[in-house]
Amino acid sequence: MSDASNSGLFICFEGIDGSGKTTQARLVVERLCSLGYDAVYTTEPTRWSEPGKKLRESFFAPTRLPIEDEFRLFLEDRILHVKSEVIPLLNAGKIVVTDRYYFSSVAYQGARGLDWQYILHENEKIAIVPNLVIFLDLPVSVALDRIASKRMEGVNTFEKEESLRKVKGIYLLLAERFPRLISKLDATKEISEIQKSVLRLIIQLWKNNSKVDN
Repeated sequence: MSDASNSGLFICFEGIDGSGKTTQARLVVERLCSLGYDAVYTTEPTRWSEPGKKLRESFFAPTRLPIEDEFRLFLEDRILHVKSEVIPLLNAGKIVVTDRYYFSSVAYQGARGLDWQYILHENEKIAIVPNLVIFLDLPVSVALDRIASKRMEGVNTFEKEESLRKVKGIYLLLAERFPRLISKLDATKEISEIQKSVLRLIIQLWKNNSKVDN
């Protein structure tokens, strides 16, 4: 599909589990709103669609969904997310911040054995390209320590060490492939320091986008 609408901004947060992407995505929406920008938080998988609910149920299930079923559900959920949330919000001139997008499918399902370039190609058919991808880069060992210390339910099936190393490897390949789209930030830094960098990137992009519109 085409790039994100020029009337708004579409920002995507990516990273392995434990990288702090949800924290940073929520914080930047709050901060942008406090500064007078109209920002909205969304997430994938969605929490409201049937495909999204099925995917979330599988996160802590003893047995993962077959890779083909998981791939299909992610595509179905993403189509609904883009059509029902992202595009209407962008057309209304809002800054849409999504916690995970198709880059997660490429990395995580690629780590499960599907050809990551095929996953990317299929997603590019149905998803709009964001204005900016913020990749929070974190060592796997640190990520697992964070997960173990913060989550009462423990480590889910997406978060085993060998799997996360494969996931991170694909993220790094994506960052090399799309250097203008993907901004890699050091996720070992303090939350406040990362947030300053995130806010700076988004506000500068908004200003540049506004100049193009004018």
